[in-house]
Amino acid sequence: MGYLDNISWGALITVFSTVGWYLLVFALITRIVSQRKEASATLAWILIIAFVPVAGVLLYFLMGRTRVRRRTRKRLRSLCELDPEKNKLPHRLSNCPHIVRALGTDESTDEITRVAMRVTDSPQLAGNSVEIYIATDDAYDSMEAAILNARHHIHMMSYIFRSDQAGRRFRDLLVKKAKEGIEVRLLVDAVGSHQLDDSFMLIFENASGKFARFMPVLPLRPTWRPNLRNHRKILVVDGRVGFAGGLNIGDEYQGRKKKYAPWRDTHMRVEGPAVWRLQEVFAEDWYFATDEDLVGPKHFPQIESVGNELIQVVDSGPDMPYETIHSVFFTAITESNKNVFITTPYFVPDPEVLMALKTASWRGVDVRLLLPGKSDLKLIKLAGRSFYRELLEAGIKLYEHRPGMLHAKTMVVDGKWATVGSANMDIRSFRLNFEVNILVRGSDFATRMEEIFMHDIASAFELTNQIMEQESKVQRFAESLARVLSPVL
Repeated sequence: MGYLDNISWGALITVFSTVGWYLLVFALITRIVSQRKEASATLAWILIIAFVPVAGVLLYFLMGRTRVRRRTRKRLRSLCELDPEKNKLPHRLSNCPHIVRALGTDESTDEITRVAMRVTDSPQLAGNSVEIYIATDDAYDSMEAAILNARHHIHMMSYIFRSDQAGRRFRDLLVKKAKEGIEVRLLVDAVGSHQLDDSFMLIFENASGKFARFMPVLPLRPTWRPNLRNHRKILVVDGRVGFAGGLNIGDEYQGRKKKYAPWRDTHMRVEGPAVWRLQEVFAEDWYFATDEDLVGPKHFPQIESVGNELIQVVDSGPDMPYETIHSVFFTAITESNKNVFITTPYFVPDPEVLMALKTASWRGVDVRLLLPGKSDLKLIKLAGRSFYRELLEAGIKLYEHRPGMLHAKTMVVDGKWATVGSANMDIRSFRLNFEVNILVRGSDFATRMEEIFMHDIASAFELTNQIMEQESKVQRFAESLARVLSPVL
């Protein structure tokens, strides 16, 4: 006792707190290892926690797998509750005339379609018309016209919805339609739209509009980016007209923020049976956020053929048994025969996609990537650049978009298959975010997407091995360090 009497309470507290902290770190690392997830992600978390234990532990609890599993189970329960009614939807019926049951003779595009059907349970639907927008003003104008022509309901979902000029434009349109007696629902991601004040939306709710935030993190709505974010951008009007792609709602998307102007994005307008699937995705997310069931005939009207496009709407997220968009992208690249043209603002490939890109090039496929020249997420751009040298060595052509911000997310394969959506070519989109992409099978649309890609790279800056060799050692080290962190970005 005499020895202990000489030790101050402060010293004892320090010893016990230090030992307790390291026991927590050890237990956390043991838990991460026991989960048997991807080796790269496991190693990245271990290194972060071991070398910066305080920040590492906090990051893991905010972004780690425990939160993912818990919230995924809640999400799955909500989807199961909808299943009995979903099976009655038009595109779920065995006698639906728009379902494409027999595939054609083009083997490469058939394999992509088969995989998409298998991993998402999403049928390929015929009889659609599509319109592509590469200018935000054109897309916003078309969305505005659809909203103004609404006769029954408007369902809108956006990862980012800002309380700026663009946000007011759409909010006021939604208020106008709500006052006319139209059902209007707006769903935003709680983190992506953390700056959207409740006071800004009060006028909308007072007009009987229904507003919800997807998966709030904390009451204070912090600015950090935890996992399981709803990155989808969907607008469905009257169950007959749908929009999806890369555009959120904000002034920067119209080039009003000089730092990122001009803004380059890609968005789509769809009419036809494929709108059922966009509506279904919205209904699932809305039910999860609000417990309101939208699955029924009034929101899923009968639709006739309005065009010749074959479309699959592929949604993905951590609530699914497969990494659906990752599987589709991987198949599209590995099954390519002539060319693969990819546009993505955030490029952090996992080993499977990286190898698919390189082996496609080694097989003689013309693989080209259009990547951002400037980025709003500098760490992700650094991580992406760490892959450039090995891609160039494999014969892949890389282009940096200039000027302004590149935000389009597209892929075209062999001039016969193309996709536009919300998913980036990165690990977060593949495994953690809720995403939605529109897959279009057919040469007309794919040819148009190829033309857009070629127009984009004509004004882009082509990267070469010689240019990459001019980077400083400091730049290379920063890229390598960011790459180590890439599995958890």
